[in-house]
Amino acid sequence: MKDHCQALVLEILTSTATAAPASARTLWVMDENPAIDGLLKLNGSTSMDVISNRYDTREQMAKLRINTFLSDFDFTGLGLYEQIVYRISKEKMLTHHVINEALRHLTADGKLHVTGEKTDGIKSITKQAAELYQSDVTARKFGNAYLAQFSRPSAAILDSKRLPTAGYTDLRLINHPLMNFYSKPGVFGWEKIDKGSQLLVSCLPPVIQYMKGVESVLDLGCGWGYLMLATQSIPIDVRVATDNNVAAVDAANRNFTEAGMNVQCVVDDCASQIRQRFDLILCNPPFHQGFQVSDTMTEKFLKSASRLSRRSTRAIFVVNQFIPLQKLAESYFKESRLLASAHGFSVFELRP
Repeated sequence: MKDHCQALVLEILTSTATAAPASARTLWVMDENPAIDGLLKLNGSTSMDVISNRYDTREQMAKLRINTFLSDFDFTGLGLYEQIVYRISKEKMLTHHVINEALRHLTADGKLHVTGEKTDGIKSITKQAAELYQSDVTARKFGNAYLAQFSRPSAAILDSKRLPTAGYTDLRLINHPLMNFYSKPGVFGWEKIDKGSQLLVSCLPPVIQYMKGVESVLDLGCGWGYLMLATQSIPIDVRVATDNNVAAVDAANRNFTEAGMNVQCVVDDCASQIRQRFDLILCNPPFHQGFQVSDTMTEKFLKSASRLSRRSTRAIFVVNQFIPLQKLAESYFKESRLLASAHGFSVFELRP
C-alpha cells in the first residue's frame, strides 16, 4: 500500500532540491521512517541535512552522501533552514518537541512542512501548531495523508510560547509496581513493562538451569533495558545491550548504572557492528517498520541473532502470536521450541 505521507515528504524534498537557490538549506527530521521509493533522487544533496534518533537512518543517509545528525533530536548546534520537513512521530511529546525546535531554526522566510495521517493525530497537531505559529493554516488532504505548511512567525514569540512536551528531553523515573526505572517519551513502551518481555523473563530460570554456563548475554533491541535488568542475579561476565534508538540506549545505560550492572551499551542497527558471539541472546523484536507492520523486521533480528550465535547458544525470542516466528526462523536456526504462550505473546527458544 502506498505511503502517501512519505510520498509527500519526497515531493517536497525533491522540488526544493531542484527549484530552491543553491544557498537555501533544508532539514529533514526523520523518526522511525521506512525507506522511501525514489530516495536516490536525493543522492549527494549538499543543501540538505537530516536529523534522526535512529542509527539505521544515519547509515542509510551516509550511503547517499547526505549529512546526518544522530541524536535524541537535539537541535543544539544546528543552523537556520529555509525548509524543515517532518512526518510526525507516533509519540505526541516528540512531535511537540520538533515543532517547538523548528521555531528557532527557520530563517525569517522559512517554512515548516508537517505531514501525517488522520489516525496519527495530524489534525489536532496542525491546530496546535497553527496557534503557536500565529497562523490560520489547516491541513490539506492528499490521499490518506495530510499536509500543513507554516511560515516562521514574528520574532516576538520565538522565546515565549511553546507546545507542551512534558520535559521530552529528560529521562524520568517511572514508579512501576514491578520495578522502578528511568525512561522517556520516544522509547518503545516507555512508561510500562511490556507483557511479552515479562513472559520471556518468566521462561529464563529453566533455560539458564539446563545450560552448561552463561558467560555472555546480548539484549538485542534492548529498549530501556528490562530484559538485561532481569539477568542481574545471574553471574555473567560479559553483558551487551544494543538498540537502534539513541533515546533507548541512553535510558538503558542509566538503568544499568543505577542497578550497579556493568553493561556495554551500543547504538547500532540490529547489532550490525557487533562481532563477538554470545551464550545467551534475548530479544523482543519490533514488528513495525515505521508505521507499517513488517515480517522483514523479525527476519532481520533472527538473522542477526544467528550470526552472533555459537553452537551452544540459546536465543530466546518473544513475539506477538500472529508473527510466524518458527517458520521465519527455519532459515537461520536448526531448532525452535515453544516455551510459553499467553496474553497474545509466544516465547521461543532457538538453537543453531
